Amino acid sequence: MSQAGAEAQSRPLLVNGEALKIDVTAPSGGGGPKYEPRTAQDAASFLLPQLTTALEDVRDLPQQLRAEDRIYVEAKLVANYLAPSYFPTPLLAQIGATPVGSRADVGLYQTSSKSEQVQTRRLVFTVPDTGLAAFESLVRTGGHGRTQAQAFAEIRKLDEVALPDPARVLRAPHHAIEDAALHVGARTWEAILHPRTTLSGDAVPLEEATLLRWFELIETHNGHVHRDFVRQVGGLTFTPVTMPSDEDAAALASFNPLRTLRPMPAIRPRPRFGLRSGNRLGPPASSRPVDTSVKVAVFDGGVDIQNGASQLFPIATPDLTSEPVDRDALDHGTGVTGAVLYGLVAPGQQAPQPPLPVESFRVLPAPIDEEDLEGYWVLDQIKVAIETGGHKLVNLSLGPEVAVEDDLEPNRWTSELDQLAWENDVLFVIAAGNDGEQDRATGLHRVQVPADMANGIAVGACDAPMPTKPWARAPYSSMGPGRHGARVQPLGVQFGGVDNRLFDVLRSDGSFLEASGTSFAAPVTTHALADLITRLPRVNSSVLRAFITHFAEPHRSHNKLRHEVGYGRHALSFQDALECGPDEAHILIVDDIERGDLLGYQVPVPAGSTGNLDLRLTLAYATPVDPTEPTEYTNAALEMLLRPHHQMYGFAPPPGTDAKRQTLDVRSAEARQLLIDGWKQSQEPTARSLGAPKGANEAQLRDSGKWETVRYHKVSLKPGEVELPRLEVAYVARRTGAIDNAPSKVPFAMLVSIRDKDASGTLYDAIRTQHKALLPAQRSRGRIRTRSSDQPHWY
Repeated sequence: MSQAGAEAQSRPLLVNGEALKIDVTAPSGGGGPKYEPRTAQDAASFLLPQLTTALEDVRDLPQQLRAEDRIYVEAKLVANYLAPSYFPTPLLAQIGATPVGSRADVGLYQTSSKSEQVQTRRLVFTVPDTGLAAFESLVRTGGHGRTQAQAFAEIRKLDEVALPDPARVLRAPHHAIEDAALHVGARTWEAILHPRTTLSGDAVPLEEATLLRWFELIETHNGHVHRDFVRQVGGLTFTPVTMPSDEDAAALASFNPLRTLRPMPAIRPRPRFGLRSGNRLGPPASSRPVDTSVKVAVFDGGVDIQNGASQLFPIATPDLTSEPVDRDALDHGTGVTGAVLYGLVAPGQQAPQPPLPVESFRVLPAPIDEEDLEGYWVLDQIKVAIETGGHKLVNLSLGPEVAVEDDLEPNRWTSELDQLAWENDVLFVIAAGNDGEQDRATGLHRVQVPADMANGIAVGACDAPMPTKPWARAPYSSMGPGRHGARVQPLGVQFGGVDNRLFDVLRSDGSFLEASGTSFAAPVTTHALADLITRLPRVNSSVLRAFITHFAEPHRSHNKLRHEVGYGRHALSFQDALECGPDEAHILIVDDIERGDLLGYQVPVPAGSTGNLDLRLTLAYATPVDPTEPTEYTNAALEMLLRPHHQMYGFAPPPGTDAKRQTLDVRSAEARQLLIDGWKQSQEPTARSLGAPKGANEAQLRDSGKWETVRYHKVSLKPGEVELPRLEVAYVARRTGAIDNAPSKVPFAMLVSIRDKDASGTLYDAIRTQHKALLPAQRSRGRIRTRSSDQPHWY
């Protein structure tokens, strides 16, 4: 058979979709006047007493409980003003305040006809004592001159102003802090200190003088600072401290620059293993990886190098810890590494050829005396290894035993790894956690850190692998929602074993133990992604996140179970996904977008198509993150819009009439008559809503995924609704919660699937014929593309 004939039969997934880029014009600003729930004068009546109290609190605050030259103040935003464009910059500038972060909160969103409780946030800013007095004077007098009047108008956006509440700063254990009988003796706490911010807006750690005051306060209460483990992330200072009692810890919460004080979490417990299987896994026909240009890292309990490990585990196994081997940790690390190498295998089978080289780093147990600091030490090792090792795919089946919380306070694991992912274009695949059966009222069932990463993939567990049906979430698998920017968590699920169908955990000699847990689901997904890398001509972390989402199998009740199973069950292999049927086509678009840009892409529906079509659209991108802003954690938002028909426009009736807006083909006689009658035609073709309802407020936009780094949509289009359709991608950025106009570039990937539901048998071939720029995906040969730049960078 000729090469052309074989290619026509195989119908590969199509790449180079960025060649479908077309010129588009950003629509002019629209929308009616914004509803203002109150005036500045209304706000002044209740803010003035609060500011007077705040000034009194500052005067009463001892020097040892504050920074050298400033006070940290919180201001709760009215929920109507969540969007970055409403950030009260003129007010903060007038009083000499500098924003340093925010906290999650709830507040009232009001319109002329209704009000509802939604999520909002508390701005945190620093201000000199004179600035706080100036704030009080501005609210009391209304200001003088245009600049002060503009600043005064901004106070309508605020509900509360106060110094940080120690009760909010202190994150008590599950028992009440006053009930000392439930905890006797010392406890290690994680203290997080606010940053100070430079005039350029960059968050930087606290100065030495303020840190010394903090350390002295701890020592005054007979505490101990673990100075060797003090870390700075995104301007925040993470300080492990051991206090002799919970009462002594509570005394620290009044330190004004302190953001959070909470018990230090331990590393998650490992699953229990069952009996060994009698049958073994045969070694692969070739132990040489299919592709050696990309490395995979595993951080766990190591690999058992005894009993013929060289045949099944011909990999590097660096020891980052000098501690003696822990048997349970070693079995866990060996099983996790085996699943990364070979995927889901069973006794009696032969191992497949590993797709990529793997390094399995032994990081457990940690070589430190303070068991509570094990998580800090492990994270340090991961960070150094990734920054120096060049790994692009990382499996983490470990992490701290702490569930993500609704108030989304910063977490060092999540923040460090998200920054590593952004800076190094590395993808972390993380086990979601095994606490799904814990108490829901307290949130203990939620995904565990760092599975709430915005730039990673969190994997939960299900009770059956593909293609077995029916399937469901494994009862122990931790659930969402995650943090803002990654609310859909876990992103998906993979088989991890359940009581009546346990996971076969590979040992170094080819025998198996039995267990269950997301620890084993995650590496099966990591293996599938490693194999995918070998099958595509270019890959970055965004491409991998798009594939794992786009080709997940939705649960039959996916709309109800999104927080349980994410976008669905992960594939064991993408081999089938890389092949299209005659009535479908999958197109991959890999591109960059500049801040403020609007990009357009032709959706390659064949000209003259008259069938019923299904479109599936997945967008994934990497973003810088801001750990000081829990509700504004992702700095970039890519918004996707579909315009299905290039000739269908909206027509608005003339003012003063009762007629309703219409959507018509501009070529029709009816449309021409409306224009003659004074109707106004929209600037751009009519768009199909993707996610949020039309006219959604900012809180609804966020709930529907405006700032999510992975977006998935399915759209059905009837005959006559499609002609030269296009997708538009826009990029909005924020910094300290406000719109950021500084130049920046974000990489993204989109997968577009088109299916002809009428089964004409010609759709794929028609797309190939009409869009020559689209190329069939071919297996890589040593060159894998990472984040794009002006000149493509390869590794």
